[in-house]
Amino acid sequence: MNTISAEYFPARTFGVMWSVDDIPIAAADDNALKTRLREELLLQAQTRLPITYARLVESMAGSEATGVIRGALEQLMDDDADEGLPLLAAVAVKALDPGLPAPWFFRKAEDMGLFAGDPADLEAYAFHATEFYRAIHRHAGNGQGSGTTLPPVLPPADR
Repeated sequence: MNTISAEYFPARTFGVMWSVDDIPIAAADDNALKTRLREELLLQAQTRLPITYARLVESMAGSEATGVIRGALEQLMDDDADEGLPLLAAVAVKALDPGLPAPWFFRKAEDMGLFAGDPADLEAYAFHATEFYRAIHRHAGNGQGSGTTLPPVLPPADR
């Protein structure tokens, strides 16, 4: 029976906790990750249900990729806003707050001129619900069978 001794591995291989900031990603990988993330969110939008960040990270790259996924989600928000599309990132939510994205989602939307308010207040629920349903409407059969008409969203003045 073949065995591998502990000397085979560098000492730092075992027992190391990696921070998300320690995970390197090359520029080419950023685009691949963003494309893969968009595909995953589009599939989820077709189910008409949100996905938790933890489940999204798990399906994308492993549990240590949380910060990388957040950066890619922010890039998707920029891309969607630039194209006048619903924010597909609204499909991803926190597990603990029922149905709401993390506060960074609202700060990013505020920086983009799309949201104004407190990420834990009624405005956040209304903004997220609008963006979530706009994304579902666009990517899951245009809301067929829902019997609802989604409100138009005006582009921000500075985009």
